[in-house]
Amino acid sequence: MRNTQDTSSKAINYKRQVASKYIAIDVDYIDSKLKAFDTFIVSLKYDGHYYAISYENEEAILANRNGKILDRLPIHETIEQQLKSKKVKRAFIAGELYFSANNKRTRHFDTTKAKAKGGEGLKFAAFDMTCLDDQDLSDNSYFEKIQQLGKLLEKEADFHLIKHLETDSIQDVKDYFKEQVEENGQEGIVIKTDGVVTFKVKPKYTFDAVIVGFAQGDGERSNLLRDFLLAFRKEDGSYQTFAHLSHGFSDEQREQLLKEYQKKVVKSDYTEVARNKLGFQMITPDTVVEFSCIDVINQDSKGNINKMNLHYDEENGYSANYQQNTVSVTIPVFLRFREDKQATIEETSFEQMMEVTSFDDAKVENEKREASEIIKRQVYRKESRGSIMVKKFVLIETKKEDFDYPAYVLHVTDFSTGRKDPLKKDVLVSNCKKQIYELYDEAHNKGIKAGWEEVIA
Repeated sequence: MRNTQDTSSKAINYKRQVASKYIAIDVDYIDSKLKAFDTFIVSLKYDGHYYAISYENEEAILANRNGKILDRLPIHETIEQQLKSKKVKRAFIAGELYFSANNKRTRHFDTTKAKAKGGEGLKFAAFDMTCLDDQDLSDNSYFEKIQQLGKLLEKEADFHLIKHLETDSIQDVKDYFKEQVEENGQEGIVIKTDGVVTFKVKPKYTFDAVIVGFAQGDGERSNLLRDFLLAFRKEDGSYQTFAHLSHGFSDEQREQLLKEYQKKVVKSDYTEVARNKLGFQMITPDTVVEFSCIDVINQDSKGNINKMNLHYDEENGYSANYQQNTVSVTIPVFLRFREDKQATIEETSFEQMMEVTSFDDAKVENEKREASEIIKRQVYRKESRGSIMVKKFVLIETKKEDFDYPAYVLHVTDFSTGRKDPLKKDVLVSNCKKQIYELYDEAHNKGIKAGWEEVIA
């Protein structure tokens, strides 16, 4: 059996690099966004699970975005037989593991259920390849890699090339979206350009949520509302935060809303910070707002998205429970206040998210998991020309690799009062203890030079 650590690291790094290049856009902006490019590969967006295949010595290993290795399923043998038949010696292929049911759109949670039941009905749609035998394809164009994948894979097989269209016509792209998404109900499309930009296009979603706080503008806009803090209600009555809503208001509305919501401020032992570095003021959770967004995700390039879950009562206001799995929404836009709705569990439920994403892989609540442990921590201080600088290195063993978390997380914090942007953060992850300590040493040696004084061992 091959060492799986290399596969895990490559799967994590590929997803982080690719995710940073995907830009979610509204279908109405296809013309304006694509006019700078000449040719496109438009592919179907499968509602499954990202996996990377590492194939070598006639063995396929599959790892997800967090580096977790998939237990052997029938799809492994399918992949191995196909690549062996093409005399492939070694390959690294990225794609989507999904459940197929009579060519109808299936959901993220269908894939989860199929994995748990032995893998029957699972297929793999390949959308990228970074190496083939002795060839490093990292610098090849996406068009070249799709052609090479097409020579290896059958279109209708369980292990197949992603369904796609190659065109130089923007109208073809729009027609493909209409056919696959609007008419056939698929999740969305991905547009690869002849540049480095990748666009993701989905139907626009609308949801109802509770306003639990607001942030005020600063400087010349200090008399205006900046953001609302939004939450969904969970079955236990708690408030699950998930987004800052700032688009869709005129300045006249912002001035009126600030005056109105300043009267609703309540006590809170939890404070969230807006992008202008000012804290949100928490308010009575009695307003329902309808908003639209382009995309909803429950994982980003660093893993599962976790945000604070809150308890509220009239006497004590808000108290923080703990961070829970939640979602992030792309470009939320205010539509209207829902005066016809109340901020109840039924009308602002977190269950709205189940229609567009799935949390089946992360059902175990945080308090049931073994506590993470800080295994190394160093803090340094330095003064220079009146500026105070602080650098902190914190290495955490999560003890949650069985829940699709990386085993080790390194947080590097760099603070300087003399910079325009005083606080900088970096997060590095690995499932290998040896590798994470190497990353720790590399970050430490790069950041700590002469003049730094260690203040906490």
